[in-house]
Amino acid sequence: MTEVRHFVLTQDGQIREFSSEEAALIAAGANRLPEFAQRRMRYLQVAWHRDLGSDSNELKIQTACAAIQFDAEGRLAEAAPPGESDKLTRFEHDTCVQWALRKLALPPVTLH
Repeated sequence: MTEVRHFVLTQDGQIREFSSEEAALIAAGANRLPEFAQRRMRYLQVAWHRDLGSDSNELKIQTACAAIQFDAEGRLAEAAPPGESDKLTRFEHDTCVQWALRKLALPPVTLH
């Protein structure tokens, strides 16, 4: 079982999550985000995989970061590797990962 979550992080500390369906529409230019018009944002994708057919409870997590630019109408105009000013802090990264995995937490697991 593989799942993916998509996060856009603003320079002023806001984090917004998008479903895979929403992210695909945004990437294709079919969905506008007027609130992000003419802005450069940071993007983090969190993917995890659990082999349901094995006895192991191992969870493999991968993350990928990008810098994204929106045009005047709020459509995705560019996605590129993050520059020095686009890097996520460790706190931002860990917050997104923990939020993405929140439904997987079973006692006695504690996310903090």
